[in-house]
Amino acid sequence: MAEEVLNNNRIKFAYFLPTWRFETGSKTVLRANAKAILTSEYQNEMKGEIFCPECCVELFISPSDGKKDANGRPAYFAHSRKRRLPCGLRVKKREGLNFVDEEEAKQAIDDGLLVVVKEFMKERPVAPKLPGQEYNGPVVEDIDGELAEIPIPRHNGGKVNVPSQITTVRGLSRNFDKNYHKYYFLPGAQYAQLLSDALTDVSKADGVNEVPKLYYGKITDSYAMGEGRPWNVQMTKVEYNSANGYKDFYLKMSVQDSVEHGIDKTAVGRVLLMYGPIVESGIGLAITDLGWGEFALLPAKYDGVLYPDETIEYESTLEQMLADMTGLTLEELEQWMESESQEITDDGLVVGHVVNFRSETPAAVMNRVVGRTGEYTANVGVIDLDDE
Repeated sequence: MAEEVLNNNRIKFAYFLPTWRFETGSKTVLRANAKAILTSEYQNEMKGEIFCPECCVELFISPSDGKKDANGRPAYFAHSRKRRLPCGLRVKKREGLNFVDEEEAKQAIDDGLLVVVKEFMKERPVAPKLPGQEYNGPVVEDIDGELAEIPIPRHNGGKVNVPSQITTVRGLSRNFDKNYHKYYFLPGAQYAQLLSDALTDVSKADGVNEVPKLYYGKITDSYAMGEGRPWNVQMTKVEYNSANGYKDFYLKMSVQDSVEHGIDKTAVGRVLLMYGPIVESGIGLAITDLGWGEFALLPAKYDGVLYPDETIEYESTLEQMLADMTGLTLEELEQWMESESQEITDDGLVVGHVVNFRSETPAAVMNRVVGRTGEYTANVGVIDLDDE
């Protein structure tokens, strides 16, 4: 237990599924149907009903009420003492996911434990054209790729062919609670990593790196060069604290691509995810010219996962917050959500339900709406029910 206490922050999300039992339940069913919860979302009635997202062993929370302990340390999830199965979340950092042949690799994919990413989308996905009707489905974030050849861990030269995906960083971030503890074979990788281990703080970047990696950082500024036309460069500055001599770090994309991803002045304080190589840029470093699916904002609800010292507890649900701001009861709001049609942009993208907020709505509230939903313009908040 001493080792697990030392590494007690490894399990950021627990899987909550009432009536599921380790002895008799299917792990695939658990991963597909459980609700992923943060320590801040834990409630006493969940006791005995939360499980590890990797090994599926029962978890407990300490302190038992899910609050901070007497010394002010935050609550954490830990494995039950009655089982001791191998698990990458029991150790500080694990070197990939082990499998010995093609069958085991495919089983890990079927179980929802492993994802093989052939590539991230380079071009913006196009909504399907349906004869005589308007497309009302979700934005495409994942496409089945061809069979991909991946190395067998600890086998000299051994490789297997398994199903792959073409996906987006936004797809990873929108389902961050379920993806954070999955193993990923990123493009060109030699072994699968937990997404939690693959994510790298830009402040740890000490120079040029031609090998693409998955980076994250907090936006401190974002502005357009030139006249701010769609093809001009949008300079998005990311918090960067390093003693390596470089002074700053930027994401450089077109204004159009940045705005389509919700990145402008209103995104200051948000967490940005980027997949790409790092180049020198003036007195600093930068990631530039990414594909459409290679960068995204992280929903604000999950900021505390990557920045635990700055965690803001989300004690009320999105629906409760919206009810408070619109003057509706929860029941009225729920009925409205169920009756309203999803909004569709002119280019066919589904953005969910739209709520107009008063112009005096506090920025802290609007930022939280943005975090749960993706983007807003002026005083309009977009509710994406799939992010609940």
